[in-house]
Amino acid sequence: MKTLWLLLFISASLAAQNWVPTFADEFNGTSLDLTHWAPHDPFGVVRDRQMQAYVGDAITLSGGQLHIAARRAVAGQPVRYDGKDREYLSGVISTFGLFAQTLGRFEIRFRAPAGQGLRPGFLLLPVPSGTLPRIDIFETTGSTPTRIFFANRWGTEHTERSYGDSFTVPDLSNGFHTVSVEWEHDRITWFVDGKKTFESTDGVPHQQMYMLIDLAIGGRLAHAPDTSTSLPATFDIDYVRVYKRAGQ
Repeated sequence: MKTLWLLLFISASLAAQNWVPTFADEFNGTSLDLTHWAPHDPFGVVRDRQMQAYVGDAITLSGGQLHIAARRAVAGQPVRYDGKDREYLSGVISTFGLFAQTLGRFEIRFRAPAGQGLRPGFLLLPVPSGTLPRIDIFETTGSTPTRIFFANRWGTEHTERSYGDSFTVPDLSNGFHTVSVEWEHDRITWFVDGKKTFESTDGVPHQQMYMLIDLAIGGRLAHAPDTSTSLPATFDIDYVRVYKRAGQ
């Protein structure tokens, strides 16, 4: 839970930098705010060789946090998703059709799950719907929660270009950490726990983008779960906040 003095300090600091709030969810309720988030994948398909089906009951709120749970389907009862039977279930939320913004500061405070095959992430995706441009605010894997991945992706399906990297950070599964992106006209800058970590100046998008948060299983960055992976496992989110420069 956020203390009042900390919220006031953060608000004053950002105001001094001419950031004004445009969106916030502190997840203090008992159910997902459907005026902020849709609890389903706007694409409806599995990307990057991921292994999960997204289901609505993977999303819960308690203790001032949003929890996205990954679990195995009931033995012998896989869930059909994107044309295949899936033995793993997880969740996704997005602001598609509800909130989008061009430029700004996007911030999340979270605790990642540990375990091979688990892949939490926070993305910005374009309006109208598509896969490019895309800003990976962060991705990490449960097998290596001390590595974080950032990327800026642009172009078309046939000419995709990207600029990204990975960095060593404190264990993202051990306590809560804050990741933020400042998306300006000429650059995108990433911060981990307030420390500038990465920057991209090529292919900066200039169109509205919406937010997507998910807990994927397997895929491009993560191997399949193994016997060391304890399920269910949760991606715990304390808050999501968005700002815009005053006068933009």
